[in-house]
Amino acid sequence: MHSLIDLHSHTDFSDGTLSPRALVRHAAERGVSLLAITDHDTVDAFSEALPADQALSPGETLTLLCGVELSTHAEPSERSVHLLAYFPDLPPQGFREWLLALQEGRRARNVELLEKLRSLGLDLTWEEVQSLAQRQIGRPHFAQALLRRGYVSSLREAFDRYLGEGSAAWVERDEPSLAEALARVKEAGGLSSLAHPVRITRNTHELETFIADHAALGLDAVECFHPEVSPELSEQLIRIVAQLGLGMTGGSDFHGANKPGIALGTGKDDALRVPEAVGTWIVQQLSGRRTNQEARCSSAHSTKQE
Repeated sequence: MHSLIDLHSHTDFSDGTLSPRALVRHAAERGVSLLAITDHDTVDAFSEALPADQALSPGETLTLLCGVELSTHAEPSERSVHLLAYFPDLPPQGFREWLLALQEGRRARNVELLEKLRSLGLDLTWEEVQSLAQRQIGRPHFAQALLRRGYVSSLREAFDRYLGEGSAAWVERDEPSLAEALARVKEAGGLSSLAHPVRITRNTHELETFIADHAALGLDAVECFHPEVSPELSEQLIRIVAQLGLGMTGGSDFHGANKPGIALGTGKDDALRVPEAVGTWIVQQLSGRRTNQEARCSSAHSTKQE
């Protein structure tokens, strides 16, 4: 099987359905050679997944990257703008504490979402939604609860009618600005990539302007390969990032059973293929950041001794 690269995946530490160890095992079985776990607002799955990565048989080669997906806001997008961040190892404590604050905001949104659903006559309880989540509750868990109760006939209908942006029970989150998130990632020694840019705008000129504006603020890359990005848009994004001197990332946005039809490494209908050059670039970039991080730590240690 051709070696696959997937830099966008989720575990049950956020809104995926596989545990970190099961995801690593699944990736190895799928022929994925480079995998990034990018759960929403948490990097905790990385530590859980490492033992499984190290326990793979000699014939199974998998490089595991630490990542996170952040929900932000940025004009002129009316939708939440997602940012992927990658790190050479677990990010510093300060960044992880910031993530905890974001998780608190997510929990507050969930409480308000439940109240809104109940006001619409959908008699859900916090306990039944919580029972569907291993750790962090997300909208897919509300969708599962609605489906189990028979209020909707599919997960897609749950999002279209109640949970998606602009739907009947939609609740805005208190999200950081994209500019703040970029600064936080850079300060933590990470690499940033604009996730599924097609959700920001379908106007290519507006998207190019948006990417250029945020490249000036520290954006490192754009997710040019994703199930929602058409081959035509992918070509346009590749042109844009080349002109701006940015990198490229790509991934399936795998969520397990919460996103039926999306396969790890190959996306929808097995149509996704992230080029090997993308994997080579991000590994080199993160390796350089690791070296810089170690140099800063060594310098700080020497200063203390003096």
